[in-house]
Amino acid sequence: MTVETGTYINSLNASFPPETDALSEIDEHLKIIKSTIKATFPNVDAAVTATPTELNKKTAIVSDGTNATFNTNITAAKIKTLVGISEPAITTSTDSEGEVTPSLATGITAAEVWNLVKAEALNSTYPIGSIYASVANTSPASAFGGTWAPYGAGKVLAGHDYNDPADADFVAASTDGSSEKTGGAKTHTLSINEMPAHTHSINGVENPRGSGANGSEDGDSSFTSSLTTNSTGGGQAHNNLQPYVVVYMWKRTA
Repeated sequence: MTVETGTYINSLNASFPPETDALSEIDEHLKIIKSTIKATFPNVDAAVTATPTELNKKTAIVSDGTNATFNTNITAAKIKTLVGISEPAITTSTDSEGEVTPSLATGITAAEVWNLVKAEALNSTYPIGSIYASVANTSPASAFGGTWAPYGAGKVLAGHDYNDPADADFVAASTDGSSEKTGGAKTHTLSINEMPAHTHSINGVENPRGSGANGSEDGDSSFTSSLTTNSTGGGQAHNNLQPYVVVYMWKRTA
């Protein structure tokens, strides 16, 4: 009889026992099978109910109690993706003189970093409802992103009156920008009440014909004290503009 030897299941030989072995020799083969099973599964002390699919799953990380290693076909990148760990977009290195040099991580472009910074800068510096002014006709969307609309054509801005009581002409129509108050006029025609108070002086006018029907033929000349002056002026509206500088303005809407 030739009895196989081995420590674990993978060392068993499927061709054993040979057909020439006597039945009385099977005991030795059974013993080796039992010993290899126990050695292979030393910690199994209850029924194993896992399915074949579950048993076939591999452990991503194995450890000998001191060192951890990745199992076959498992990479650090896969583990980071699984647990949601992202690589820093910008890393730095310091040379022997203490000079710090930033660099982009693999797969990260300068444009991607700028778009990220630009989005954060936009929301913190120009939140929705902000007004942007410039002497250049370039929408701030090209520099900061977001949605901007031309704003305040032909108008100047006036600050909300926080005084108590406030001037009703300068109280904002809403606190969230959903509506806006406008006012003022480019030209204005003065009403009588708006004209400066003034008088017109006229000296008495002599009537040399006197007071009678035939004037001086009947006696002394007479004087008229109530007269109306001729109309003058065009009654046109006057320019109502303050000194100004024209710029381009936009309002962020989204």
